[in-house]
Amino acid sequence: MENTRLHHLAQDFLDNKLDEAGQQEFYALLGDPGQREALAEIFIELTGQPDMDLAFDPALRPLLDKVTETDRPRTAPLRRMHYWGWAAAIGLLVLAGSVYRLTEQRGSTAPAYSQAKNTGTPGKQGAVLTLADGSTVLLDSMHNGVVASQSGTNVVLDNGQVVYDPEETAAAATAYNTISTPRGRQFRIVLPDGTKVWLNAASSLQYPVVFTGNTREVRITGEAYFEVAADAAKPFSVHFSEKGIVEVLGTAFNINAYADEPMVKTTLLRGSIRVNKQQVLQPGEQASIGSNNGLSVEHSAYAEDAVAWKNGLFIMSGTDLPALFRQVSRWYDIEVDMRGTLPDRTFGGTIGRNVSLTDIIEALNIYGVNCRLENGKLIVQP
Repeated sequence: MENTRLHHLAQDFLDNKLDEAGQQEFYALLGDPGQREALAEIFIELTGQPDMDLAFDPALRPLLDKVTETDRPRTAPLRRMHYWGWAAAIGLLVLAGSVYRLTEQRGSTAPAYSQAKNTGTPGKQGAVLTLADGSTVLLDSMHNGVVASQSGTNVVLDNGQVVYDPEETAAAATAYNTISTPRGRQFRIVLPDGTKVWLNAASSLQYPVVFTGNTREVRITGEAYFEVAADAAKPFSVHFSEKGIVEVLGTAFNINAYADEPMVKTTLLRGSIRVNKQQVLQPGEQASIGSNNGLSVEHSAYAEDAVAWKNGLFIMSGTDLPALFRQVSRWYDIEVDMRGTLPDRTFGGTIGRNVSLTDIIEALNIYGVNCRLENGKLIVQP
């Protein structure tokens, strides 16, 4: 095969543009000893980086050895929308069929969340709904239809999301519900005003059964993406932890307010919002609030990355190991035990949230991050 064809396939691989036939051709070439040297030179030319791990298939190790003859850089390549490290981008693609061939995970029919030792299963759809009277509904185990009725409002489960169908409004003025996603779950809800909310793992949303008065106020913990129904007469606001409030009229934005994250981050995709009653964001801007409640704003060309989790993806850009393992812990519902001084590494790229934890562990081990599953925990050590 001519070098120009190799170059074209390598470029399409990096840009995540390979169709099924292209993928088959590409991986056949990776397994061909006669093509490895040429591919290695092309990858270095295209990325400017020799950092390339092709694990899991012994036939691919010679290519890895060829590409990594120079010293490994401290930071893994950060190419837009591809490679979280070559081990994930290639090795996992070989093992899992395709990191980028995403499948939505549906809720199980178990009567309660399992406390069994985790074996690396990715998260899925599911949540617990707490009604105004304190009773709870495990949404994983429910079929489509009315799952509760309160204060003249029906709560309907409709193909993986909760929808409110108010029949009356006056009696519901003080009735609040809370929807919570444990670790290893995410869920969608349509609020009584038509606002759509996606909850990431280990998150919660508190809201009234019916919005009354002149405002619409909700409270979150963890992470949530909002598509707010426009209503100029009733401004919408989101309260999060003790660090602030987001006020909107009609817009789409993401709030990451996990208690174990060093900063609360609000990213605007469409419309406009005001953060902490002082800073108005424009689309593509992200506001960060630190532990001292100081607020900073920056523009990002990749604001959509903030909601990649909603679309079944992990997207990393300069993500260090503690931040990476916080995401892993929440999505795979696994306790992470980090021991000793970890390698000073950062990662960039895209990987599907349907990939098993075992595959991620193998990829990290190739990068010199020693981790293993042991007694239901993920042990990480130098």
